[in-house]
Amino acid sequence: MALYLAQLQDELANVRPRVRDRVVGEIARRIRDARKDGEPVDEILAEVGDPLDIAADVRERHGVLERSRWREIAAIVLLPFGGVVIPVAGWFVGVYFLWASPVWTRLEKVMATLVLPFGALIPLLLVSRDPLYALLLVLPLATGVRLTVSVARAESP
Repeated sequence: MALYLAQLQDELANVRPRVRDRVVGEIARRIRDARKDGEPVDEILAEVGDPLDIAADVRERHGVLERSRWREIAAIVLLPFGGVVIPVAGWFVGVYFLWASPVWTRLEKVMATLVLPFGALIPLLLVSRDPLYALLLVLPLATGVRLTVSVARAESP
């Protein structure tokens, strides 16, 4: 039973935590109630359904697209450094990946978009004039760390 619920929780990793916790809690209660009635665990789990099917249904009902981890990593890299690697266009691609991901909250998305206009491109251009402008790199890097922490939190069960 614990393995079943863990698999369900993993399959719902890209769903909002509140929804994921509610669904897993409801399934756990359903299993617990059926066990109290003396039903065998195998029959209960067969009746409840495959965790993959349950998760697919929940994602569909809540309009959650399949999450692509490489896009989140690309967003974290492209937001601060995309404008340096591919001037301006790299940052825009990072913003697209940022807003397309269900992992980050709307507030995190707005913060990352506003704090990282063109990422580290402008601070790096200014560093050549005065080394103190290197301090401007702190905001893009701190925002990147914040986004990384959110991704890691979404990955953990």
